[in-house]
Amino acid sequence: MAANLLSDKAIRNAKATDREIILRDGAGLELRVYPNGTKAWQYRYQFQGKRRVLRLKKGESPADYPDVSLADARSLAEEQRKILSRGIDPVAYADEQRLADEEAARIAKMEQAALLTFEEVFNQWYEAKLSKRKDGADLLRAVRKDIFPTVGNIEMGKVTRGHLMACLDRIAARAPRMSNRMLTTLKTFLSWAVMREIMPVNPLAPVKVADVGGKQPTRDRVLKDDEIIELRDALPKANLPRTTELALWICLATGCRLGELTNAEWAHINLETRRWRIPAENAKNGHEHIIALSGFALRQFRELFSLTGWSRWAIPSPRKEDAPITRVNFSAQIGDRMGGNQRQARTKHTSSLLLSKGRWTPHDLRRSCATGMSAIGINPAVIEAVLNHRDDSSVKAIYQRYDFGPEAAAAWQKWGEHLDELLYGNVIPIPTVRAKA
Repeated sequence: MAANLLSDKAIRNAKATDREIILRDGAGLELRVYPNGTKAWQYRYQFQGKRRVLRLKKGESPADYPDVSLADARSLAEEQRKILSRGIDPVAYADEQRLADEEAARIAKMEQAALLTFEEVFNQWYEAKLSKRKDGADLLRAVRKDIFPTVGNIEMGKVTRGHLMACLDRIAARAPRMSNRMLTTLKTFLSWAVMREIMPVNPLAPVKVADVGGKQPTRDRVLKDDEIIELRDALPKANLPRTTELALWICLATGCRLGELTNAEWAHINLETRRWRIPAENAKNGHEHIIALSGFALRQFRELFSLTGWSRWAIPSPRKEDAPITRVNFSAQIGDRMGGNQRQARTKHTSSLLLSKGRWTPHDLRRSCATGMSAIGINPAVIEAVLNHRDDSSVKAIYQRYDFGPEAAAAWQKWGEHLDELLYGNVIPIPTVRAKA
């Protein structure tokens, strides 16, 4: 077969046209001249009776003239002839080499990523994903408290299921429900790390709730009238901040979620029109909610404003400037006053809020509000509106757009009057005090 038919001069003088041009050097080596002026070296051959063309490469780069000279191209073509002489298809061989190189690069990248510590990678996930969730900050605090001390400084590639299960078991011993929540958080994080090839597998993939905190019963704790009276009598002895006491009564009177109140700003609350607007970003379901304040709820908010009106937040953080109190901090104030595994020396009033029917949480006040409204004859559909419950996926949600606003306002007022009668023996009139909101 004729070879070495091309010269450097002929290649330099080859001009691009509106059609591709192929210049043959012989023995399979060709120069393809594209209309855009690119001059690419290629190797043409037959394998198992089929004609094939391989665009030559030098290292990772295409073998294009003048970067790859005629002499270099002949050497590259000779390498392909040797591969072909061994009964191997050069195109298939090139594909295998490319895949092998990509796999080697992937493994090298994974090995490098695995050198990052658990804490470093978790913080990456927090910034990318977890920080966008309403409970993200709370979960980050929990991870810093219960997970980082054990595995935070361990390289990701060396974190084992045993490490993480030891952390989860410690959490489960004091708070089974929290351990289940932490398991879900860690599994989501580790799946994210696997998707980005920071870890080869998720070590917690086979772990189920039953292996950690166990299936937890749905909470049905409700404070009925007798315990609401108990709560009234217990609060003055519990040594709580007055802002916390007022917040508890607001939760009971409005049926709001704790997080909606802890994130409330005075800009959201108009004490003159008696309206509290919960923005969509503060609502669990992402829907703005307007609460009409009963006389009972309004009194709590007015006193709260007298204490914290200087702040942007209805309940400012006791620890940070220009920040609201966290749900964790608020709930801890209540939990510490009902016995259990609270930290030592946080309060001496360790059983002051333990009621006759046992422990309760701030969220139970929301359920108590709904149950109490039902007991005094409020329509269930109106109670759903009070709670800002919506089923966006149902046909009903598509066609029924009425929001029960007037009925909900009447329900809040009726419930507030019931609380006044229950706690003070009469409905307390609302003084006409104009407060700036």
